[in-house]
Amino acid sequence: MTPDTLLPPEDDSEAVAPGPEIDPHDEQAVIDPALFEDTREEPPFARTVLTTPLHLAVAAESRTNRWTTWNGYTTPAILTDLGDEYRALRGGAAMMDISPLVKYRIAGRDARPYLDRLVTRSLDRLEIDRALHVVLCEGSGFVLGDGMLFRLDEDEYRLVTEETHLAWLLDSAAGFRVRIEDVSASLAAISLQGPLAAAILAEAGVVDIADILPSASRWTEIAGMPAYLSRTGANGDLGYEIWIDPDDAPHAWRHLLEHSAARGLVPAGFALRELARLEAGFPRAGKDYLSAFAAIDSADARTPFDLWPEPLIDFEKPLFNGREALRRLVLVESQRRLVPLVVDGLEPVRFAAIHANARQVGTATSIGFSPALAANIALATIDVAALAAPDLTVRAEFREGLSVNEIMLPARVLTEPAWNRPRRLSLPALLQP
Repeated sequence: MTPDTLLPPEDDSEAVAPGPEIDPHDEQAVIDPALFEDTREEPPFARTVLTTPLHLAVAAESRTNRWTTWNGYTTPAILTDLGDEYRALRGGAAMMDISPLVKYRIAGRDARPYLDRLVTRSLDRLEIDRALHVVLCEGSGFVLGDGMLFRLDEDEYRLVTEETHLAWLLDSAAGFRVRIEDVSASLAAISLQGPLAAAILAEAGVVDIADILPSASRWTEIAGMPAYLSRTGANGDLGYEIWIDPDDAPHAWRHLLEHSAARGLVPAGFALRELARLEAGFPRAGKDYLSAFAAIDSADARTPFDLWPEPLIDFEKPLFNGREALRRLVLVESQRRLVPLVVDGLEPVRFAAIHANARQVGTATSIGFSPALAANIALATIDVAALAAPDLTVRAEFREGLSVNEIMLPARVLTEPAWNRPRRLSLPALLQP
């Protein structure tokens, strides 16, 4: 051994004295609290992959190993086959992990006036255990985001959005006696959608499921565990969403699968959620429009009139963000509008630019192949002056062998979404399709 590899001499003075002997049968024994401390130290950059509370339960259903990211979380793109998942959604039921949605708890005696200041629509009709679609605008009337607002109690609300808005929500709370918390990590969520969704929940033990109104919610039990169940979803059909403690979520997921074998419930991934909301005509923040704070070019910012055919704006409210700007904008026709589009062709193709009279008049922001229409569909922002043009076309790309070919395909604006079934709003909810 060389001097630098010699073992250091033992020093009894540094030896750690043994602790007091503990009698395992003595319930009053003094226990060192350090035994229960988590000594692992993980730098903030070490965790590069975020997983939802349902990750392991969902991964067990994967037959493709196809994953994607959603709000920083790893989530399945397709679990089995997109065609099989789609047929289950439209003919039976599909279940998805939607935990990556951003969720805020807003509570306090000023919660109602605070939210009235932020959203464009009136909250007068928002009762306890009900939900409303709301739009958030900044002072110039441009959209920051949209989402579902649930009223949980007299002075307690939950705001569910696609993107994070915590800094803006906190800044906007100045002068209000209100508490805003991001509860995304402490609240898991399961989406159960399709014509058999109510029947599956009934067989899983949820009582009086057929009596829940559209956009209503209530506390229930699934597999003996408390869950907040809402009749909401973005698929244009009957559906429910389950808001549940992260530790209970995997058990609820498995319970629903086990009690729906006869109904053919199929777990599904993010690709199906995207296709379903595209067929239903729902825009997604960050995909079909940019938050006004994220739009580097002011031309990319959108108003509610650009995004929704009948935006929910209540000008009778005395004050809300962007009110005066929106009052001026309502008198001026939008220069562009987000519309559903159908493109001729029996095969899936990729496209972005929308043309009319040999010039580009719009951009497709979400595209997909709709089995319901047997055609390619899109949500596209198009110049209003070109909406009635008889010669709308898209420059589509398709693969042929190792080559990429381009072709101009005819397109037209849809007057209604590709999928919008009356049973979405039926009461009582149908237990049979």
